Amino acid sequence: MDGYFSLVIFFIAATIVGVALLVINRLIAPKVPDPLQDYPYECGVPLYDKTAQTTLDQKYYLLGLLLVLFDLEAAFVFPWAVVYKTFVSINAGLIFVEMFLFLTILIFGFIYAWKKGALSWQ
Repeated sequence: MDGYFSLVIFFIAATIVGVALLVINRLIAPKVPDPLQDYPYECGVPLYDKTAQTTLDQKYYLLGLLLVLFDLEAAFVFPWAVVYKTFVSINAGLIFVEMFLFLTILIFGFIYAWKKGALSWQ
């Protein structure tokens, strides 16, 4: 039972913090919402109608894909950097070359997207 005591305390504290944040939000939030919040997208482009058939420019999708790509890069590089010292004793050269090739491919992809104008917002 002693092992579960800290878990119960954590659960109670998390519940109290969650309820407190909801109550504080209810108390200090503006009661009249901004009419711009009714738009289906708040991306900086004014909408001409509020229908679901409104399409966005392809730049938004391309930028979103690039964001996911480079977020995944960080997700792969960070664990590699954390355990690099562990693998140094096994085969440091091969591990370093593999990560260097991975980063090189991603950097060339970034340069290609930059040259094609995927990152420009005009």
